[in-house]
Amino acid sequence: MSVVAEPSPTTTGDGLRERIEALEHDLDAALKPYDEPSTRDLRNDPVSRKRRVTERDRWFERVRGEILGLARDPVWRDHALKVELLLTLEDLRAEIALDDDALDEAWKVRYAMKIMEDVVRAMLRQLDHSAIDDPAFAARFVAEELRSVEVGEVAKLLGATTKSVQNWRRGRVEQIKRNPKRISLVGQLVYELRNSWEPHGILLWFDRSREQFDQRTPRQLIDADVADAAPKLLSLARGGRAQLDV
Repeated sequence: MSVVAEPSPTTTGDGLRERIEALEHDLDAALKPYDEPSTRDLRNDPVSRKRRVTERDRWFERVRGEILGLARDPVWRDHALKVELLLTLEDLRAEIALDDDALDEAWKVRYAMKIMEDVVRAMLRQLDHSAIDDPAFAARFVAEELRSVEVGEVAKLLGATTKSVQNWRRGRVEQIKRNPKRISLVGQLVYELRNSWEPHGILLWFDRSREQFDQRTPRQLIDADVADAAPKLLSLARGGRAQLDV
């Protein structure tokens, strides 16, 4: 499943995030280890079967309502992730229709749920990316994520002064006039790397030479041309997940 590049959502309101997180929670709960009926009698018992089917149908209708509500939101109306979400909804509906006993013995229903969960998590990341596109947000974010790194090193990475980084670590961020595009890009990269690297490791990532860049480092690419470096470095930082992020 692939997603073509689309304009980023224009808002990151807490209400919208809460709705997407609620959908993620519903999917995550449904993907917990499945408590299958322990005996053949329970598996084939009409009452047990009716209960399973009813509970699953109620769950699906709730999730369907959440998804359709998100699809109608202006933030996602023209976004490729909305299309992906609606496609996964149809895939899930089709697999449920084929699973008459609500046992999902072939794991096809849960596989469709897992694909849907991946899209939902990509939507959450998209909201974060949109926020970090704001240099002021990115500056505060990087300063906090790399708090354990020496302030001078963070300043060099961002192309800022040590005084500015100190202020950002205190939460005092004004309009960014110096190197705003660089700060946003570094923010996006730190966001991608933070779950795989500790702060000093993130700093080392920027200074490791790469064969695909003719032995240049990510920092050198940023120093040379931020706009040219952005797609190359974001793809590198995202790794195999890049196809769902836009």
